[in-house]
Amino acid sequence: MERPRKRELRELNFRAWDGEQDVFPVQGSLDSSMKKNTAFIKRLRTAINATSQSQFLQEIRTLSLHKYLSEIISACYEGLCKLKTPGEIATGVEIVSALHQRFGSAEFTGYIGWYIGRGLATPDKAHLKTLSQEVRDREEKERLARQRILLRVATELWLVGVLRSLDDVARPEEAGKTKDSGKLVEGATRTRSRAESADAEPFPLEVLKDMLGHDREHVNLPLVVIFVKAFAWDILGAKTSSAEGRKTVNEDGTTTGDKNEDTSATEDDDQSVLDPPIIAPDLQQRFKNILTRYFEDVKAHLLRDQKHLASQGRKNAEAYVKSGEVFEDRQANYEKQLKTQERLIANAQVMADALGADMPDLKEKDSSANAGDGSIGLIKAGEYLRGRSDGPGIWEDEDERRFYENLIDLKDRVPGILLEDTKKKNVDTNEQVGKRVESKTEAAEKEAPEAPKAIDGDDQSTAIANKSVGTQVDAVLARLPELNTKDSVDQTAIDFCFLNSKASRNRLIKAVQDIPKGRSDLLPIYSRLIATLSKYMPDVAQGLVAYLDDEFRSLQRRKSKDFLGQVRTQNVRYLAELTKFGVVPEHVIFHCLKVSLDDFSRMNIEIICNLLENCGRYLLRNPETSPRMASFLETLQRKKGAQVLGQQERMLIENAIYYVNPPERAAIEQKERTPVELFLRKIMYQDLTRRTLDKTVKQIRKMHWEEEEVVNFLHKIFSKPGKIKYSNIHLLAVILGTIHRYHQDFAIAVIDDLLESIVFGLELNDFKFNQRRIAEVKFIGELYIYRLIDSPLVFDTLYKLLNFGWSSGFARPDDINPLDLPDDYFRIRLVCNLLETCGMYYDKGAAKKKLDFFLTYLQYYVCTKDALPMDVEFIVQDAYALVRPQWKLITDLEEASRVFGEAVKQNYQTTATDKPVEPEDDDESASDDDVDGPEDDDVVVPEGEDKSSDEDDDSSDEDEPAKQHLSDDEEEHIVVTRQEEERDPEAEAEFDRELAKLMSESADSRKYDRKPVFDVPLPMRRARDATMNPEDGVSEAPIPVAPSNTMKFSLLSKRGNKTQTRSIDLPSDSTFAVAMRSKQQAEKEEQQRIKSLVLNYNEARDDVDDTVPDKTPNPYAQPRIDKAGSNRSNQRARKLQLSDVNWT
Repeated sequence: MERPRKRELRELNFRAWDGEQDVFPVQGSLDSSMKKNTAFIKRLRTAINATSQSQFLQEIRTLSLHKYLSEIISACYEGLCKLKTPGEIATGVEIVSALHQRFGSAEFTGYIGWYIGRGLATPDKAHLKTLSQEVRDREEKERLARQRILLRVATELWLVGVLRSLDDVARPEEAGKTKDSGKLVEGATRTRSRAESADAEPFPLEVLKDMLGHDREHVNLPLVVIFVKAFAWDILGAKTSSAEGRKTVNEDGTTTGDKNEDTSATEDDDQSVLDPPIIAPDLQQRFKNILTRYFEDVKAHLLRDQKHLASQGRKNAEAYVKSGEVFEDRQANYEKQLKTQERLIANAQVMADALGADMPDLKEKDSSANAGDGSIGLIKAGEYLRGRSDGPGIWEDEDERRFYENLIDLKDRVPGILLEDTKKKNVDTNEQVGKRVESKTEAAEKEAPEAPKAIDGDDQSTAIANKSVGTQVDAVLARLPELNTKDSVDQTAIDFCFLNSKASRNRLIKAVQDIPKGRSDLLPIYSRLIATLSKYMPDVAQGLVAYLDDEFRSLQRRKSKDFLGQVRTQNVRYLAELTKFGVVPEHVIFHCLKVSLDDFSRMNIEIICNLLENCGRYLLRNPETSPRMASFLETLQRKKGAQVLGQQERMLIENAIYYVNPPERAAIEQKERTPVELFLRKIMYQDLTRRTLDKTVKQIRKMHWEEEEVVNFLHKIFSKPGKIKYSNIHLLAVILGTIHRYHQDFAIAVIDDLLESIVFGLELNDFKFNQRRIAEVKFIGELYIYRLIDSPLVFDTLYKLLNFGWSSGFARPDDINPLDLPDDYFRIRLVCNLLETCGMYYDKGAAKKKLDFFLTYLQYYVCTKDALPMDVEFIVQDAYALVRPQWKLITDLEEASRVFGEAVKQNYQTTATDKPVEPEDDDESASDDDVDGPEDDDVVVPEGEDKSSDEDDDSSDEDEPAKQHLSDDEEEHIVVTRQEEERDPEAEAEFDRELAKLMSESADSRKYDRKPVFDVPLPMRRARDATMNPEDGVSEAPIPVAPSNTMKFSLLSKRGNKTQTRSIDLPSDSTFAVAMRSKQQAEKEEQQRIKSLVLNYNEARDDVDDTVPDKTPNPYAQPRIDKAGSNRSNQRARKLQLSDVNWT
């Protein structure tokens, strides 16, 4: 009924309640014939519909009806109870309104209200208890059907003003003895005693209070849903009818009405502005309050039933897993509860939409529904698992995922008529393969009535009676062992659909059951074929699963047959492959696991491991089977620890568990590095080679050395040679030697940290740092080769490597060093590595004696150890063969101790043999390292690296001069600047005073000391250059001749143990030059005079013998040239070549 018509009727009915006459116009002369009046009453009882509305209204205007009011009231009530459609209800409202307007409340309305109230009253519980369960259920069903219509009729009559409240109803005399008068009408007399000022409750509100007040089981929820759907706007002020209509359409799967959805919504909004709800907001709130309280009870009921349903589902699943089959009575009962819960949820959703309330959180609803909806099959979890980023995925790679999940839909490739045979029998089958698989029992139950007919029809029509079809089926089955790709499997499935029949399906099942021996690669191929066909041919999947299940049970009964091991493995692998396609029900595969776990024998352990390795990850990562699989793995772990198993069985179980569920570990966090750090790491760790050495040095020199961050990172690189490629450690030493020229403090700090790291390695003695320690010792040797450290530091490192941690200061066979046990040979490796790096350069002078003494001690140290392993023995022999090829290695401890004692006596002139002390020979040590480095060179690189090598081709050799020229030009633009130091005058003056005081005190304290002779060897550059052959490999350039107006001087300087000379040209007329020239002339004259005296003296003393020893040094003898300068430096320079960079 349209809302304007309701408002019009409401106005007319209120006028009738006010006592106005002629609200409903009637004829002046009314027809009182019995025939027409009884006909009116009869049609009123049975024929109220939209087409008869005008006839009813016309008869109300023309018939008398006064004599038959009691019959009219009862007939009207019976007619209202039989209404169904909204049109019929609207007609009934029009008829009742016309009778109310004509006869008024006293004669008609009060009595019809009493009948309606009695029909809506809740039945007496005491009366219900006297009835049997069957009668009670039948009466409950009839009551709901009756009240479903009466509640809507009563609300419509209240909206149009026919019914107001229970105060207006009156009991007819003939109905006074009715047994089911009900509680609602009994309270009507009590409501009349209310005060006049009090507002009477609306009739529908009283009905709802009585209906919902004691409904703990919520059996009246469908009535409330109908009430909410019909009167959401007029009574509650909520617009849910259109939304509910759209929801119903979506659930039905149709698209009717969806196109005009937006338009209808817009029209409803416009109507809500033009036509507001009929009742006032305060009344709306009263209705909402009672419905809200009822909805809270419904939510509690939902949660309670949901919990019970989930528990029942788990119990059923456990029973199915335990027995390996589904129980029909359990399943039917569970499905009944599930459908009841679904209806309750749907009704609660309607109320929530109307009231604007939230539904309770029912997280377990989907899992419980899936567990009991026809099966407990598995669900494809591709989208779910792809959304998960933690832990290992369900598939190894993307190709495997496509193989198991991307199955073709045969309906898109094959005419539908070929697939209807089995589709009709399984209306509720899977919507997609892998989503849900029906259990065998339920599928058999559904197919039972139709199966015989289908078999007869198939056998008579295409039971291979047609030889051509039989031949085609044979051809398809013959291709099965040759399948090896996903596309070929899909094409075979399509070809088989064109030959679909009961007989051909049976032959296919038999074919896929027999796997050729040794063809385990066919298991996933056949499984994909069955999974593709099972969507429209479920009997194929069910037949294969039943066969494999029976075979598994049979094999379990024959445990003692060891020769069936291959059959068992093939059986469980087949089941695992079908499980990953979602073909095997959950209870079947978990029953196999449970049976194997109960009898924890060697055979069943192998079965469990095969299942875990093939489908365990799928079951664990599947949201449906994950809880049960996690529980199974936990039980397996406990059983493994409780029982005594062999090592092989334990290894099998642990490998299978770790494959399925690897231990969790935190993700490796990528260290954030600045662009400068990334650049330096790349050029040093990745790009550093002999070819890029010069470029790398220049790039490092161009870094911002004034920034502490850059210096610190470079320090890390140079002090950790273990991160550099082992073959590039010598290049790291070359780069550090170049940097030392400009950043001396940096190089010293790197060497200090390197030595400290070596000591730390000796203190810790952890094998995981062995590789790093090898690289550090190698770096020490390379630093000596490239003249960054001296030989005393190398020998100190060698002795420290052998003696660290010994209480007596050196190794003793009768003592134990916890840091250097007798079976620990790593220190020997370190020493041999250092000797192999730089030991060959100690072959002359004092360095040779020091090394010989150390080799004697090393020989003794090796003998104090346990018998050397073969690899360590070879390392020691190689080291001795490299540094001293003629050395005869002693392996006997007594002989080695004797030889070492003699060496100590010879070197130190002492009889004590318990502690070797290295003599400090400053002169020899200094001379051993006083090799003048090149003054005009930048990068010291191994010899031959700038020249052609085996790796360089002709083109690279031709381009080398050009590249060298470019690098020289680039180097010329490099300017090393240093910040000017700001000096404090006061601090300078104080320093000068303290220095003068110190010098004065020193002079006073050394006044009476004997002054040593200045014993610095004078440079012999000119003499050596004059006598040097052109073939000599000395790289020093000849000293240029000074111009005529200048005088050349040689400036002698000394730094540490090294002396250097530098040529200086002074003007000839300078004071220093004139004084020097005068001095030289005087010395020359004095020398000539002495020479004359000596000659005269020799002539006078001819008898004097020349054999008298001369105690004074010969002043004309050549000053001592460093013994290492002409020998060791030449050897060490064999590997070096100086670049052409000018550093002035």
